[in-house]
Amino acid sequence: MSSSRLAAIRIIAIRRPFALFDPQPWRPSLNIYETEQAIHLIAELAGVAPDELQVHVHPVHVVIRGTRQVPTPAGLRRIHRLEIVAGPFQVEVPLPTPVDPERAQARYGAGLLDVWLPFASQTSQRVVVIRPGVGGAP
Repeated sequence: MSSSRLAAIRIIAIRRPFALFDPQPWRPSLNIYETEQAIHLIAELAGVAPDELQVHVHPVHVVIRGTRQVPTPAGLRRIHRLEIVAGPFQVEVPLPTPVDPERAQARYGAGLLDVWLPFASQTSQRVVVIRPGVGGAP
């Protein structure tokens, strides 16, 4: 009777011959605060140029659109890690209380979009598109 031995194989790492980089839509991180007078929204948008950014303020929601460009170095030979997602994005934020689009303000600086949305004193269906100014808080 022949005895056979089974050798235990331990896999340390699997390396693929190429990386799989599928384009993924991305969504910026948001902080949303409420004060007595307004909703205050802050979006993390590092790498988005101000002219690539739009804020559409509706009475009951806000839509933020833009495109992030991440340049690749000249003479690129290989990508070892790709974690910063680039390309177009759109995020729609429902608001718990109606706001006044006419009085909304937005500023963009240091990679943060700061949107101030004063509460509405009366109901409106008007939509306002804001091009955020560059600089400090609204």
